[in-house]
Amino acid sequence: MARPAPASARAVDIVAFLTAHPSRGFTISELVSHLGMNIASAHATLAVLCDSGFLIRDPAHRTYVLGPALAVTGFAALEQHPAIGAALEQAEVLADGLDVEVGLSAVAGRDIIFLARRGPQPLVQSIGYPGDRTPLLAPIGAVFLAWADDGTVTSWLERAALPAPLTELYRGVLAEIRDRGFSVPLQAIAAPAMIDAIAKMRSDPTDDHAEQRLTEVLAISGEMLLSFDGLTESDEIAVKTVAAPIFDPIGRVMLALSITAPDQPTTVGHVLDLGRRLVQSALIATRESRGRVPGRDLVTGTVGSTRHR
Repeated sequence: MARPAPASARAVDIVAFLTAHPSRGFTISELVSHLGMNIASAHATLAVLCDSGFLIRDPAHRTYVLGPALAVTGFAALEQHPAIGAALEQAEVLADGLDVEVGLSAVAGRDIIFLARRGPQPLVQSIGYPGDRTPLLAPIGAVFLAWADDGTVTSWLERAALPAPLTELYRGVLAEIRDRGFSVPLQAIAAPAMIDAIAKMRSDPTDDHAEQRLTEVLAISGEMLLSFDGLTESDEIAVKTVAAPIFDPIGRVMLALSITAPDQPTTVGHVLDLGRRLVQSALIATRESRGRVPGRDLVTGTVGSTRHR
């Protein structure tokens, strides 16, 4: 694997950090503090980014924000990835038809990046805003890993340093996700300790201790992905979201659509209904962007299936 050039890595870190914090600008001192950079090298990188129009410096406040050249980059990316446009169309259909919040996300290196949301503004904390990054640590991002090869799944699990029982559980849940076509993170994945640990990583993405803190929280938080094993449709559960994959032309998970579940416990039958509807929209987006669904058709529509066990 080629070693990253330091200047390139600095530029990527700066743009990614400002993208994840779109509501404010940052001074060079703040960027150096958050990103662990040398101030002289950061100054040189910021000058290049400003000269290219990728960043703009406010001379009064001496802060940096994203520049208009990145908007052109975004438009070009949409042209090159028609699945994003198709997914946004389906997100709007779902949001209007079900009166729910719908999110669109993708994998970006070692993170999941939140691309867009549609639907009513939620009364509680939203699922995210464009540019939000969450580390791809098990069980976070299960919908992206369910169709991955075993080596990729193993790396995902090992990065989280989970206890053996949780590792085995999540391997089984990934098989359920492939069978059923959608994943169901539980409310525990948005517990206060999780939110605090993820916020620390977003604030200081180069701080190794921040990721360690998140892995510690994951290890003691217990089950965060729903297994339907042994459940009936009348059982009530508290879930965070329901997520389904959109595949690229060679059958990899490129994007994920997610529906924010009700704040209060809901029936398994309702979760299954949301999952079926979500998978239908994800399949439409996959077909419209010439993607290919690997293996069998999605959605069994039943609970308690344990074919993988």
